[in-house]
Amino acid sequence: MKAIEQIIAGYVSLKDRRALENIRDHRRRLLQETLMRSGAGFHPSTVIDTLQEEVDLIEAALARPEIAPEAS
Repeated sequence: MKAIEQIIAGYVSLKDRRALENIRDHRRRLLQETLMRSGAGFHPSTVIDTLQEEVDLIEAALARPEIAPEAS
């Protein structure tokens, strides 16, 4: 199991939606920054693929019913 999967599993078991959202938002920012910096001589496809995979894993965790957003 990858480290990010362990972190996600931990936050899911704690039902800590806010932490998962913070991690997702951070990974999205990293992904955007990496995409903006890619260009001549710098092809970070492995980094981009990894970040996108992590965002997808976090979003799947956020979709789980046990950590659904609380009703206002």
